[in-house]
Amino acid sequence: MYSKNDFLKHFYDVNVDSLSYDQIVSLFHICIRHDSYKIGLLIYLKHIKQHDITSDLIKRVISSMKNSNQFHEIKLFFIHHHLEVLSVEDLNTLVDVILELLLSRDYKLNPILSQYNTIKVALLIFKISWRIEQMNIYSLITKCQLINKYIQKSLG
Repeated sequence: MYSKNDFLKHFYDVNVDSLSYDQIVSLFHICIRHDSYKIGLLIYLKHIKQHDITSDLIKRVISSMKNSNQFHEIKLFFIHHHLEVLSVEDLNTLVDVILELLLSRDYKLNPILSQYNTIKVALLIFKISWRIEQMNIYSLITKCQLINKYIQKSLG
């Protein structure tokens, strides 16, 4: 379920100041769980602290990237800013999902080709893979180099 304008209007009418911090965090998790990234981003930018972002939440965002081709820019933003909460296994899953999306034969699934701001999406993917490569995890270096070469070639 994607947040359409009618949900945004209702959210703007909610008095968030009357909610406790735990309720706001729960509302944020519900938004991410239900693919309502517009409202989730509004909550994130105004209310959420760094320690409230868990690996389970970022894993849900990674899974959402694979299952839905909407809001990739916001999803990549979340992943880029909270990459440190992921384990090596989660990073491997992330790299595999990115590779699968980039090498998909269906151009509608490729976020670099199908999103509104393709340059920003490409740069976010490049920054994520570069950061993973800099972690010097042997099993991920080659995959990240492959992603970076693909993006450099597509931007060149």
